[in-house]
Amino acid sequence: MGTWPEFNRLLGGFFKFHWNDGQLITVKIDEPDHPLNAPFKGQTPLRIIDETYTFARDTYSRHNVRVLTSIDYAAMSAEDKAKEQYPRPDGDYALSWIRPEGKGRVFYEAHGHNEKVYANRPLLAHVLYGMQYVLGDLEVDDRPRP
Repeated sequence: MGTWPEFNRLLGGFFKFHWNDGQLITVKIDEPDHPLNAPFKGQTPLRIIDETYTFARDTYSRHNVRVLTSIDYAAMSAEDKAKEQYPRPDGDYALSWIRPEGKGRVFYEAHGHNEKVYANRPLLAHVLYGMQYVLGDLEVDDRPRP
């Protein structure tokens, strides 16, 4: 992936780091009223145990994607933050986003390494809505909101 810049741009970022599977992540619903976040019904906080991937600052930016969910970095313990060798100075760790691409659409969701994540019905519905968006069955505002 690192040697394929076109794919990194298409996706919206390049892998930088992940916490090990079993890491408790508090998920922030960045846009509770966005149609793709409707399954969460404003539920906060949402806690997930998973191997959560993050993206390099020079490849991921809210200027390029519409962030739907992110890590509530303020809720993370100092011990867990210290596991990351090069943390993002801005503390911006998006977990799901959408973006238009040419005549198509991109939906990204970081979670799903651990099969137990798929037992979370709101998260599973969020992924389904993301697939409907990609297929063009669900029209939503996908303009970036920096």
